[in-house]
Amino acid sequence: MELLSPAGGWDSLKAAVENGADAVYIGARNFSARNLADNFDDLAAAASFAHAAGVRLYLALNTLVRDREIPAWLDTARTAVQAGIDAFIVQDLGCAMLLRELCPSFPLHASTQMTAHNMSNVRALQKLGFRRIVLARELSFSEICAIRENTETELEVFVHGALCACYSGQCLMSSLFGGRSANRGLCAQPCRLGYSANGKQGRLLSPRDLCLIDYIPRLAQAGIASAKIEGRMKPAQYVGTVTRIYRKALDGRPVTEKDKSDLLKVFSRRGFTDRPFAKSIPSVFPKSEAKERPALPAGHPFGTYVPLKKGKRKKPRKLAAQVLTAEQAKAVLPLADILYVPYSASWANDLPRDHAQVIGAHPLISHDGEQSNSRFNFDGELLTTLTDTEAACKISDASLHAMNGQTLKALRSLGYKRATVSVELNAAQIADLPDLLPTEAIVYGRLTLMTTSHCPMRCNDKKHCPTMAGKALLTDRMGKSFPILRVGPGCRVAILNSAPLYMADKLDSVSANVLRLIFTTESPKQCAGLVREYRQAMQGKPHTPPGEFTRGHFTRGVK
Repeated sequence: MELLSPAGGWDSLKAAVENGADAVYIGARNFSARNLADNFDDLAAAASFAHAAGVRLYLALNTLVRDREIPAWLDTARTAVQAGIDAFIVQDLGCAMLLRELCPSFPLHASTQMTAHNMSNVRALQKLGFRRIVLARELSFSEICAIRENTETELEVFVHGALCACYSGQCLMSSLFGGRSANRGLCAQPCRLGYSANGKQGRLLSPRDLCLIDYIPRLAQAGIASAKIEGRMKPAQYVGTVTRIYRKALDGRPVTEKDKSDLLKVFSRRGFTDRPFAKSIPSVFPKSEAKERPALPAGHPFGTYVPLKKGKRKKPRKLAAQVLTAEQAKAVLPLADILYVPYSASWANDLPRDHAQVIGAHPLISHDGEQSNSRFNFDGELLTTLTDTEAACKISDASLHAMNGQTLKALRSLGYKRATVSVELNAAQIADLPDLLPTEAIVYGRLTLMTTSHCPMRCNDKKHCPTMAGKALLTDRMGKSFPILRVGPGCRVAILNSAPLYMADKLDSVSANVLRLIFTTESPKQCAGLVREYRQAMQGKPHTPPGEFTRGHFTRGVK
């Protein structure tokens, strides 16, 4: 099993190499999920230094990219290929597929930002040609082993360092709070601040750091390709210490209590945790033999990029409503052209089919064993992550991050019929998207700031949890309250924005084929009223915004 260490600059790279890393991952000056690290200007020098020590070097190009940035993104990739970098870690689906088109022999690793958390995600990424998949940090060891048994693709697992409260790649908290997008490497970490909920105060969204030093032999036995240490923003002393101690564990040497104390001293947030990894430990591991890495071609020819043409401004033709409850659905069904309902909703069978298309909306997070087959014959499926499915009518949700024309092109090649544009694009950027796939824009609703298994309510009595009763709120230091909705088993919740996105009075600036309203905490009466309001706005009738609302990123965009 490979030991993969982080390096945010030269001192950290040297510390990783000198302390036994098999591979190191770094960032360039731009397009890295840790853009605030020092990162590297001279990729050739970094690659030469690593390779001289027999260490592989991976470049993280794991941010979302806008159309105008693609030429610079490709220049960075081309420079890295020529410098001798061994693989790219990528998040942006469109850019990844473009890179496979221009440089098909070069290895791609699917970043944890792609939210691969079940076997269907892994199969989808495997079919797209990713050599390695970095799994979500919310998986237990049993889940990781089950995935390993069913794929030949290399799997990478985080073993040490910071844990995000949100499933990686799906956090909008920093983005919507201050315009600094975590998906573009500029996370301001508002989750580490103080909040109050359920009578408790403190850093309720700040989990302890991960430490799996005791499980390294089991991971190796299970056939995991790479054990990854987090920390490109941390100093060289941290990188060297953590790499040295995990090297001991990988080599089968005893890890002492002093070693564990050193791990704590070099950096930790209130101690370590081994959850959710150790939530369930299998008694039998997959039988796996170490495989030799396939030899890579000596050279990697890089093709010529031809930019896609800007699209024409679209006038919205259809109005969609997304609901959570049967009462909301019945209230808006006669008024909307498209109705999104939860894919698992048993009450979908009771809906009349003569008013609107009814589409099953999959949950953002669905671990293996949680998926259910719908008993309803939907007109289509709204997909939230890359999924290996044969659905006849596939629509991508905003969580699939259609931020550029290359992503629209990729989704079209995968059989999607419509794409929801990224909520991190402003109105002008949405209008410029190439005309490759019909688009949909979210123009109303409380956007989800994060989906997390670390519920901030921290209830001891699960039977009387406010989240279960739909009455949970998270409050920040400014007194703003954020509704918390239960969205899965256990303590998995979605934290919603304090104010709804509202664009009924600005629809002339929205370029999309379909407009979508998302209803969460609204009453059926409010849902129906808002659908009527947006329908009238589509016909040109002026409207006044409600007392508290947000424009999201339609006017400002993100950095």
